[in-house]
Amino acid sequence: SEYESPKRKEGEAKTNQKQKATKPSIAWEVVPAADHVDATVAELKPATLCTCAKCGSTSLWEELFAIVEGKSFKSMNYTGPPWIHDLLNKKLWTNIEAKRKTDLSNFKDQDSFALIRDPKERIVSAWKSKVTCDTDKEIPDHRRFVPQLLNLVGPSSNITARTDKGFPCLDMSDYLAMLSQIHAQGREGSLNEHFLPQHLGCFKDVPPSMWTVVTTISGPNALCSLKSVVTKSANMSNTDDDCQIMIKTHNYTRSVDLSRADEVILDRITSKEYEMLGQYLNDA
Repeated sequence: SEYESPKRKEGEAKTNQKQKATKPSIAWEVVPAADHVDATVAELKPATLCTCAKCGSTSLWEELFAIVEGKSFKSMNYTGPPWIHDLLNKKLWTNIEAKRKTDLSNFKDQDSFALIRDPKERIVSAWKSKVTCDTDKEIPDHRRFVPQLLNLVGPSSNITARTDKGFPCLDMSDYLAMLSQIHAQGREGSLNEHFLPQHLGCFKDVPPSMWTVVTTISGPNALCSLKSVVTKSANMSNTDDDCQIMIKTHNYTRSVDLSRADEVILDRITSKEYEMLGQYLNDA
């Protein structure tokens, strides 16, 4: 059986209007909390931080939490909200104040840290955790992300979602074909952050060359680099086992088989990302 989002039938006009909307910056500006002064806060400094979804963001924010709060997020024993990604939650983040980075005039005045990932790995990872049919158990995001992709590609597409498992989902080839059509229509900038190309995310307004640190989550110096960006005394030149970030992974272990057609699409829709980030991926 096939699934078509009801909103998809409203036509191209509405989708085109949505495309014109400018997405806000995904970068965060963090500063030491003005109303909470202690020894930990005294060591912090203003910084700009950015990560794409599916780049290891959970691991990054957990390491940041340990640095700025002086304790592990796990020690908080949360089984639900607040989530580690919610930098605006003052119950959770007591030692920093965070806001989306909107003023770029002072970008070079602060140290900055951007987390990236191999573009092809990231697109496959997003499929695994958000829209895959290769599961017998519904993923909570299925009913949100699959309709969003269908709405964005528009009614001119012949791609529909499967529902034979009791929830809307996409096979890998249909998922990649849909992303390809969205890119061909020039709508990739309206993709949800989990599928948004990295050159349209952290680096939409500021190129990688202007960031203090650009690294992958598995970079050998990632943790020490993060500390150097947000604290006054950390040394970015350290390169030892203590400089690596502990990576939190999702419980998906099945391998993914890609057809030649799938690989061609992946090459095409990630070419701009590799052009921008290639040297940084090679250095990581």
